[in-house]
Amino acid sequence: MTRIGGIRCWSGTHGGIPYHIVQTGVGPEPAAKAARAITEARAPALMISTGFACALASARIGDLVVGTDVQSVAYQAGWKKNTATWVCDQRMRSRLFHAASGAGISALDGAVVSAPTVVCLAGEKRDLASMTQAVGLDMESAALAGVAARREIPFLIARTVSDLVDENLAVDFNLFLRPQGWARGVLMFVRRPSSILDLNRLRRQSHIAADRLTTVFQAFAADAFGLSES
Repeated sequence: MTRIGGIRCWSGTHGGIPYHIVQTGVGPEPAAKAARAITEARAPALMISTGFACALASARIGDLVVGTDVQSVAYQAGWKKNTATWVCDQRMRSRLFHAASGAGISALDGAVVSAPTVVCLAGEKRDLASMTQAVGLDMESAALAGVAARREIPFLIARTVSDLVDENLAVDFNLFLRPQGWARGVLMFVRRPSSILDLNRLRRQSHIAADRLTTVFQAFAADAFGLSES
């Protein structure tokens, strides 16, 4: 464990290439704050937004989402697109696809949209898919891409699918992002015990997504994270 710019990182070296894994926290604000602190202290050759995503297009749990570009949305009496769009590095995307294919991982190629909250309802997911034509949904990629663009750092999105567009999540996970929301979140499980079964399903899906993400990055690391000239 190390610290860069005051942010905790898991650091290592693979094939002579140093890397740093940062747990930014959930949502755009913690992600942007961590990215700003680290990039002010270091000048990375590549920034990758990684973790889980919801598939907004046809996909299977554990498929890889490789973003072509990313845009954020806000909720103001309905979902609205923000104007800024950040483009992911084409060369790095091609190298990531090659690594994933070699590891036997299926990948989706397309736009990613970032929401400021967890989108729990299938209806809202479908609305976002229709409005943005994105293939993946997360919370942090747009914020990270904005920092990378300002620092002129190549940017890549590599996330695995943990939930699907037609799935409702078991509980409003936004409750657990606020200290005062935990009691309400627990009460929802008490009032609806069947939601525990849904939560176990999501847990299993998350395990699959995590295993596939590990496989992808093992293959990508073997290709020097796309940074070699070959």
